[in-house]
Amino acid sequence: MRKGAVLKSSIELIYQIIENNKKPKLEIKNYFKRNRFAGAKDKRLIQEIVFKYLKIYFSLQKICKTNLIKFNIRNSILFYFFSEYKKTTLEDIYEGKYSIQPKNEDEKIYKTAVNLKYKILPALPDWLEKKLNTNLKKKIKEVYKSILLEPRFDLRVNNLKIRDEVIELLKKSDIPSQKSKFSPFCVTILKRIAEKKINSIKRSFFEIQDEGSQIVTILSGARSGMKVLDYCAGKGTKTIALLEQMQGQGTIYAYDHNFKRLNHLRKRLDLLNLCKKVSIFNHDKVFENFFDLVILDVPCTGSGVWRRRPETIIRINRNNLKYYLKIQKEILNNASKYCKKNGIISYITCSLFESENENQIKSFLEKNKGFKILDINLILKNKFNKITLNSLEQWLTLSPLEIKSDGFFICLLKKYA
Repeated sequence: MRKGAVLKSSIELIYQIIENNKKPKLEIKNYFKRNRFAGAKDKRLIQEIVFKYLKIYFSLQKICKTNLIKFNIRNSILFYFFSEYKKTTLEDIYEGKYSIQPKNEDEKIYKTAVNLKYKILPALPDWLEKKLNTNLKKKIKEVYKSILLEPRFDLRVNNLKIRDEVIELLKKSDIPSQKSKFSPFCVTILKRIAEKKINSIKRSFFEIQDEGSQIVTILSGARSGMKVLDYCAGKGTKTIALLEQMQGQGTIYAYDHNFKRLNHLRKRLDLLNLCKKVSIFNHDKVFENFFDLVILDVPCTGSGVWRRRPETIIRINRNNLKYYLKIQKEILNNASKYCKKNGIISYITCSLFESENENQIKSFLEKNKGFKILDINLILKNKFNKITLNSLEQWLTLSPLEIKSDGFFICLLKKYA
């Protein structure tokens, strides 16, 4: 494909993702099915342009405004492309039958972009940047640089299979991998590979789960014999991990307000012959003050998975942030009654915003004096002595900056009365 055709394809894809709320991976996959003229090299370049553009979207907005360039998808993609590939000329992008058509502002975009003296980094709009975790704001440039890193492809190994066996199994399928640094169950794939290929060999050996997600699941502290409520179970990745931590001994109830996700969980449990190990929670009063551990992996903005799903940041606005804060507060308040005395609530998000994390905990504790925070530093030191916290707080925030995982927040609350 000519460069102009690559740009035209990228513009079409990004328009669908931003204007019509399409999922990037699925939209790209469907686009290449419909347009089979693209070679492997072209596909990689188009995918790279799309994901990099989504990550630096707000930076491009600011740059265009500063340089009096009209901001739209076409203009901002051109600006990014010329700044990234400085040897490209205007003539290059017009060449060919399927390339983009010239416009009056193109020359200004080209001259401004090729003379840009710095690399464009991701950035949040000002109102969102203010909501970041305090420690992350202190090193904001490094945080933004970390968003450009390709997210890792991590697996969580079944307890019954040691990691060396799984690494050898992957090697036989020409998939290089290695043990990760922190989670004792984590294996990291070392090259880009289709998830379909992994699924074809995984059987009951492992699940796909980011190392950060594994860490917060382990820190939640599920043990043999416990009664556990996974209140926001989703598709069940953490539910299955909790079962493994409990070594099949104990009781797990799962709930999610989205019943489609619960049906997906049932299918996964059925494949693993674990259906009898998990019951669906029904909010019966008999469960009040019943559970040793209540896991609340609450719905959130998803700012912690910015690298993996950059479109989520573009879609955050004041209204949907307000919605998430309301839902989180309701879940924390409603689910707390199912925690028994001396039981634990594990509050988890994949967000880096204080309003969804620390502030929710503080607000809950003001009205629920019977709960106290368990110092996560002590638990972390016991289970993961290699991780150095970047905070003196009693909760934990993980981000791509610290251990190259997705971003997560966890706080453990113990019920004393």
